[in-house]
Amino acid sequence: MSNTRRGANNTANDNGLKQLLDAEDGQGDTDHVLQTNDQGTQKYKWEEKFVRSWETIEEDEKGLRPSLQEDRDTRTRRQLKDDQRVRRGMQRHVCLVIDLSKSLEIHDLKPNRHQAVLIAAENFIKEFFDQNPISQLSLIITKNSKAEKISDLSSNPNRHIQLLKMVSSTIEGDPSIQNSLDVSIATLSYVPKYGSREVIFIYSSLTTCDPGDLSKTITTLKNENIRVSFVHLAAELYVCRHISDATNGTMKVIETEHHLNEALILHCQPPPTIGKVEAALVEMGFPQQHTSQTPMMCVCHEQFKYVGYTCPRCQSKFCELPTDCQICGLSLVSSPHLARSYHHLFQVPIFREVNPKSIQPNLKCYGCLLPIKPNYLNYGCPRCKKIFCFDCDQVVHESIHNCPGCENGLEFLDEKDNREEEENRTTTTINNNDSDNNNKLVQQQQQSIVDQMLVDS
Repeated sequence: MSNTRRGANNTANDNGLKQLLDAEDGQGDTDHVLQTNDQGTQKYKWEEKFVRSWETIEEDEKGLRPSLQEDRDTRTRRQLKDDQRVRRGMQRHVCLVIDLSKSLEIHDLKPNRHQAVLIAAENFIKEFFDQNPISQLSLIITKNSKAEKISDLSSNPNRHIQLLKMVSSTIEGDPSIQNSLDVSIATLSYVPKYGSREVIFIYSSLTTCDPGDLSKTITTLKNENIRVSFVHLAAELYVCRHISDATNGTMKVIETEHHLNEALILHCQPPPTIGKVEAALVEMGFPQQHTSQTPMMCVCHEQFKYVGYTCPRCQSKFCELPTDCQICGLSLVSSPHLARSYHHLFQVPIFREVNPKSIQPNLKCYGCLLPIKPNYLNYGCPRCKKIFCFDCDQVVHESIHNCPGCENGLEFLDEKDNREEEENRTTTTINNNDSDNNNKLVQQQQQSIVDQMLVDS
């Protein structure tokens, strides 16, 4: 008896479910029903066979996969800057403010916000000094409604990373934007006017605990020509947007940990100069590495060492370059450091995307010499017209900052000009010799005529 009732209940439930689904489908709507065989057996969507969608990747009308579109968006985001020549500050003074409040405990980034921020900050410090070797950086942390400067302005990336790892183990309290800006102003107020002044925030919290009127701090930032930019991990805050707009900075909200690295790397390029800044000559020393027979005390570490760099003005010894002489204040750099900072003024032009249909068969990338794949992203230099793959395009614009095709083309043009000059010189010499011979013949003819006239007379 119980089995009969249970079976009847199951049948009723099935019929009720079928009626409910038919009602949702709209009386005969078969969008959710699939024909599986010739006998008329029907199955719903959730009953069909499991399909591995990642194994059946479709291409759009241009033959590009969705992943390539993501690469294109990433490249566009990275190169959202004009390739025209603008005035930029080669010697930068930057305060990097890192939010170490309790908001870093959130796990929306991998592995968590705390680790993602530390990794991104370390990568930024390395890349910053790689592209701006004669610039200086200072680290400031904010937590417990306070701000603390953990490293002074210097050009030693290893020292900054070491100090950051020492103090970043604990996260607590709330951050303070105003206190961080006050510490930054006190740090940058003594910087020479020919150097740019910047503050970059890596901010995580949705709140700020400030002791006073933030508008007065913004006025001070504008008077000191300090540019403030924010990279936020969660959302765009009005106070962050207001400060960045008032000081000609930028405001970005990241999506993933990879986007966080990209947003910070964009700050490695010097921003355009604010307003009218008078050009000034800066004294720099170019010391050579010297090995002494007796150890000498270095000024930077106060240790006796044999190898080091000697200041050309006061003969003080330093372990590494670039740095500022602590005795006479002279900036000590090397020529490669100056060259790496110089490329920001004359940037490589942004490569244009090449139409896959216009790519010739058996064409190779001019950078890596690998065959060009038509269904992948490929780019061409607008100057030398050479084709590069996506990876080589990144290397050219992010690492070497020189187009191999343009460099080789310039050498070829120089050789061609030299050959043409030699040919012109040879032609000129031949013409001069011919003209000399003609002049001699004319003189001989004239002399013979004169002699003949004398004989006749």
